[in-house]
Formats: sequence, structure tokens, C-alpha cells
Amino acid sequence: MNVLSQAWLDLSFDFTKRYSEFIFSTELYNPSCELVYSLKTLVIDSCVIVDPSFAIVNDFKDLVYKASYKISNFKTLGDLLNHYLNEFKISRENLSGVLGVAAPIIGNEINFVNIDFSFNTKEMEKSFFPRGLRLFNDVQLQCYALNNYPKNKLKFIGSNKNFSQGPKILIIPGTGLGLSILINGKSIATEAGHLNIPSMSDEIQHLLEYFKRENKRMATFEDLLSGKGISYIYGFLSQDYDHNYSNEDILNNVTDDAFCDETKILLIKILAIFAKYTALITGSSGGVYLAGSLSKSLLKDTDFLEFRNIFEESKKMDKYLSNIPVFLINEKDLGYMGALEVCKNEII
Repeated sequence: MNVLSQAWLDLSFDFTKRYSEFIFSTELYNPSCELVYSLKTLVIDSCVIVDPSFAIVNDFKDLVYKASYKISNFKTLGDLLNHYLNEFKISRENLSGVLGVAAPIIGNEINFVNIDFSFNTKEMEKSFFPRGLRLFNDVQLQCYALNNYPKNKLKFIGSNKNFSQGPKILIIPGTGLGLSILINGKSIATEAGHLNIPSMSDEIQHLLEYFKRENKRMATFEDLLSGKGISYIYGFLSQDYDHNYSNEDILNNVTDDAFCDETKILLIKILAIFAKYTALITGSSGGVYLAGSLSKSLLKDTDFLEFRNIFEESKKMDKYLSNIPVFLINEKDLGYMGALEVCKNEII
């Protein structure tokens, strides 16, 4: 195999299946192909089940080679990468990296949110990436995929089916609530999920008041638009906080439970309001893009009209909001696609 030129690692989380996913990829000088590392950690109660895999991607598309490891054999992210590079006899001499992390990027110490790995950026760069390491928030990295995302793979929410120019926002609820802004091809990370939820309808207001009494603070959008929020809302509505439903059970209403339906309705309302507020704040005339397992589980075709009505509801800005297209992305490899954009365009 020839000398390696690029590598990236991305962390994402599927809240319905409760697993974390790493993607580690290396780009070869010749032939043009990608080596992808995917690590899935399935958490059921206190039991952790791991399903990691490797694959070669030819021309950034086809998986042609796979291998698997157990994360229990590794103590740190460095141990994992070291094992991977040694296993495939990959030289670090010309290796550079693009890293997407599910955490705020503040200083050199990075602590992952969904898995017990942490690292020092400078030490990681020195040990593994002599040609440099580029660090991104995970949603920020995924947002770069919007630069060239196939239009025919987008699903319109509402009657506005225009591809407008202007800033775009990507919203991904999961274990947390991520939002990134794409302006002139550059992705900007935010912590918008930590905005407090304002007063709404009586039903939501009762939930917010209960949350404040229990937690001694106001609820943020991330508190409710997330995996933990699904269970919390169901517990509030049913008054059964010790229920055994998984998030997937609740959203799919596997037992024909009225409280499951009510939970989903509330989540759609809160997501539509979050999308509306952030669209107004960012002036995202280029569109609002919803991705991630929670968005896909919440928004079926029959829910689009309700979401769009709430999104456009405004006595002063309804016309402006009606002109903003909203899209649903059903793409499990958005982080991988974003990393490709970064590598191809040498984004810093």
C-alpha cells in the first residue's frame, strides 16, 4: 500500500439504538481510496456491547474490505489508533488528520461526551499526525456535507420546494442537540441547544414548570430534544418515571400507548419551535436541514404538515418563514461525507 495522506475520525450517536460510532479514514495517494474505521458501542442498561469494523472505500464510495475489534481491549483513543495503524502497517510519516468530536472545543483537552475517551490535541497530533490535525465539533463537521449533498436525496418538509441561496443550518438531535451554520461554504459550530425553552402552550408549560421544580433551573432545548428527553417527557405525561420503554419503543408506540403518541407530538412541537427560532436568529434563508435518528424517527410524512405549521407560525414573520425551505436528511454517513469535503477542499 502506498503512503497515506489523510485520516479522519468522527464521533456520532444514534439515540434510538443507543450506540456511539467512530469513523477513522485514511486517504491513499494511489490508488484513490479510503480506509474507514467504524466503532459502534451498544449500551443496554449497564451492559456494553461493541461492534467495531474497518473497511476500504474505493473512490470515496464502495466498501471492499472489513475487519473488527473489541473496544474493551483499549483504554484510550491513542491505544485504539496505535493498534489500528500497527495492524495495517500504516506509516505515520505522511499522515494528517481531521477529527470530529461530540464536545465543545475549548483548549487542547478534549473529553468525549458519549464514550469514556479523552485526549490532548497537541499530544495526539505529535503521536499520530505529523502532517497536522484539524479538529471540529461533530455537527460542524457533518454540516460541511451540505456543500455538495445530492439534492435528490433530500426530503422536503412542507410545500416550499425551492433551493434558496443564503445561510443554512443543520440541526441534529441525538444524545444532545447540535446545530451548525453553513455560510459561504464554511461551517460554524454553535451551542444553540443550550438555549432555554421559552413559555409555550399550557401542556408544554406544565412540563417546563415541573422540570424547573425538579432541577432547580430552566429546561434547555437539549434537555428535551434528546434521547434523555424522550424518556423524561413520557415519564412526565404518564407519571411513570420508572417505565421500561426504550426511546425507540416510545417513538414507534409499540404497545399502542396514548402517552407515546403525546410524547411524540410534544417533541415535534419543540423541534419545530427550535428550528423556527434558530432560523430567525441565523437568517437561514438557504434552508433548515434536519438530520439524525431522532429527526428521522419523529418526522414521518404524516407529521410534515404539523411541523411546518408550527415552524411558520408568527404574526410578524410568517411570510419570511414560509420562504425558508426545510429538509429532512436520511443519511447515516453525514459525518463521513463532511470529512470528505474537508479533506478535498483543505478546509482549516
